[in-house]
Amino acid sequence: MNDVTLQIPENSILIISLMIGIYVVFITLFGGYFARFNKDINDFFYSGQRFSWWLPAASMVATGIGSYSFLKYSEQGFSTGMSSTMTYLNDWFAIPFFIFGWLPIIYFARIKSIPEYFERRFNKTARFIALFIILFYMLFYVGYNFFTAGLAIEGLFNVPQHISVPLIALFLGVYVTFGGQTAVIFTDFFQGLMLFIGGIVALMAGVTALGGLDQFWTYLPTSHRLPFAHLTANENFNTAGLFWGEALAGSIAYAFLNQGFIMRYLTIKSVKDGRKAAFFNLIVTMPLSAIVVGGMGWIAKSLVTKQTAMGGALEGYDFINITDTSHTFLIVCWVTVKQNPWIFGFIIASLLAALMSTIDTLINACAALFIYDIYKPYIRSDGSTSQDLFVARIASILATLIGLGLVVVFNIQKDSDLNLMSLHYKGIMIIIPSIVTTVFLGVFWSRFHGKAACLAMIFGSLFTIYSLWQPQLISPISWFVSGIENGQFIYMRALFGMLVTSAFGVFFTYALSDSRPREMGLTVDTIDIAKQNYKQNDRINEVEGHVVRSLSLEIDESINDNEILVPQKHMDMMNALDGDIIYISDNRSILGGLRAGHVKAKGLKGNGVNNTIRLSSKTLNRCYLLRYKPVLLEKIF
Repeated sequence: MNDVTLQIPENSILIISLMIGIYVVFITLFGGYFARFNKDINDFFYSGQRFSWWLPAASMVATGIGSYSFLKYSEQGFSTGMSSTMTYLNDWFAIPFFIFGWLPIIYFARIKSIPEYFERRFNKTARFIALFIILFYMLFYVGYNFFTAGLAIEGLFNVPQHISVPLIALFLGVYVTFGGQTAVIFTDFFQGLMLFIGGIVALMAGVTALGGLDQFWTYLPTSHRLPFAHLTANENFNTAGLFWGEALAGSIAYAFLNQGFIMRYLTIKSVKDGRKAAFFNLIVTMPLSAIVVGGMGWIAKSLVTKQTAMGGALEGYDFINITDTSHTFLIVCWVTVKQNPWIFGFIIASLLAALMSTIDTLINACAALFIYDIYKPYIRSDGSTSQDLFVARIASILATLIGLGLVVVFNIQKDSDLNLMSLHYKGIMIIIPSIVTTVFLGVFWSRFHGKAACLAMIFGSLFTIYSLWQPQLISPISWFVSGIENGQFIYMRALFGMLVTSAFGVFFTYALSDSRPREMGLTVDTIDIAKQNYKQNDRINEVEGHVVRSLSLEIDESINDNEILVPQKHMDMMNALDGDIIYISDNRSILGGLRAGHVKAKGLKGNGVNNTIRLSSKTLNRCYLLRYKPVLLEKIF
């Protein structure tokens, strides 16, 4: 271990290891339980699009916070203070474009993967290019999470990464490989609660050590109290670079291109509920997450400052000496919980929860890309359900193994004196600019065509990569950030890549013609057509209605699969017409839509039982409903 100030006795290591072991076994069994809710690959990857908004939204807390978050943002918080929250609070820029443009397009067009959108919007070549870039983007995050988890375990127990990381991957792969998206959502929901509790416990211990919030604020340097970093002073972390690079390119990539998050939104029962989830993440999840993951760095700075002022360790605590800032979170936690292995073990289990909850989403997303963009289109389109599920699980294993291989690359890069924040963004700002620009133009500019999209992605990527060797290409747009002497241009490279890609896209759109017919419903100005295609008729009924609750079920095998007969009075309450899409769910809201599905409704006239709906046993089973449990109905449109 690099930082000798964190010395954990052997008996404490045993207790901490025991708590981590119990947690890993529990979450593996908990996640594996949900394999029973996978009848086909639509269930495996998208959970039948049946969940209420709050469950995927709550699970995205854990998905958005990785193992790297606690280490990276605590390190940044220690170095620059509360400005570490900037990267969590800049998604406001992309959210309006997401909820009113991208989300309804991918939902109503039944898009299964981002590369599929590129083929339908542009052509097959665009799909291949997008697939390559997005896989690189997703696998980058898998490897980065494994790498930071290995750093944490190496720092705690002096266990080499080549031993610890494969063991983590083994346990992680079990429930992801067999449980699919439903397992991911429910385990992430649990892990989100756990990592929030663990982070808050760590912060409370730090504030207690300081003597209260007033002492924390008193000894926190003025420079660390500011919500923004200096505009240009720090070449590795500055406001100008973060906005033009991370906020612009990173936020659009996060909202538009992260297959894991897109899949999470596509598990939600409707676009309306998807918008609720997006707003919840923007207003609640992201601010809380920023405090939880960066706060220990602020505590650390205040503690070190107070120690210096007092001329030694605080009363009742060991002296804190942070020589390896990537271990800030671990060092301060161990000292401030007074070396209590039970509390510390719980906090470290929370750190592991952050790792698992992020990587499970990424692995599941990589498997979806393989199935929907390689296997089914080009290898075997007519495979049985069992074959598709088997291949999806093999793809999950492959994604895990590739992520493990990337840990070696990150360790090489770590030796180049980059902190965890810079190491993260140096990679991301090379990968995403060309595809971020292309998808944005594709959604919001109808004239943008396939030939222009392909050439823009190719030339945009090449110029962005070339700028690694010729950084002077970026200097005209980055001189005001950190000066031409800075050869990394970590954040401004993203802006450079987006500008170059945009220029090529506009040029080739007007310079070349493309006779390929444009599919309607894939741009923001044709969303109504996407709705009609989704419903498979020309009548869209978006009149608001009431949710009808506590209805009984009656099995009638004469009714077609995917249809239900509903007493007319309940159809009227929902403002539903024959053929409208209805969401049917177990009446227990706490399930979050685990037992639910979408069906088409027909009004049941006459003197039938007024609070009973009729459906076939096949529909009952497909929606995972229980025969004698009441249900609720909600009109989608």
